[in-house]
Amino acid sequence: MTDLEHVSSIGTAGGLIAVLVLALYISSKEVLLLYTHAEVLWLVCPVMLYWISRVWMLAYRNCMDDDPVVFAVKDSKSYLTAAIIGAILFFAE
Repeated sequence: MTDLEHVSSIGTAGGLIAVLVLALYISSKEVLLLYTHAEVLWLVCPVMLYWISRVWMLAYRNCMDDDPVVFAVKDSKSYLTAAIIGAILFFAE
């Protein structure tokens, strides 16, 4: 358990960087060609920040017994997060 803090920090930073990459993608010119209402895509970033923070918090509290992918498949809030992102993508088209 001595590596828990280190792995948690790296994982959290990786998740935040993934949201940063998403934000850079949203702000690119190519997105304007793919989406009619590209500005709506900015709503995905806070949803992703919530989900990544929640997953790492649960992992840090030892509330995640499975692989993160298995956890996401079993977790109802992950489904809700995916549905919200799906709705955002639908309205961005």
